[in-house]
Amino acid sequence: MIELPQMTHPLSRGWSQPPADQMAVYDDIAIMDQSTLALLPEYSTTIPTGAYEGKMWRRANGPDNWLLCWYGPSEKPDMVSINRRPIRLIRDEKEQ
Repeated sequence: MIELPQMTHPLSRGWSQPPADQMAVYDDIAIMDQSTLALLPEYSTTIPTGAYEGKMWRRANGPDNWLLCWYGPSEKPDMVSINRRPIRLIRDEKEQ
């Protein structure tokens, strides 16, 4: 499982996203429930400004398909990487 970076940048105070422990992210997929997906801001045609490590969003990847995207560390100083994984939705615990 991949450990997502924490948001520590001062600008992160103005960004709302679900806690990383509400999802499981692996090398090839991210697993979460519908309520967690709904908490991710949607940026399907652009990327969010204010690029800092740990910032997450969702991106449409075809009908009813989503990607989890996040800014991560980069080998280049003062830069971030853009990472993405297809999302597999599981049933909300509240629905079970």
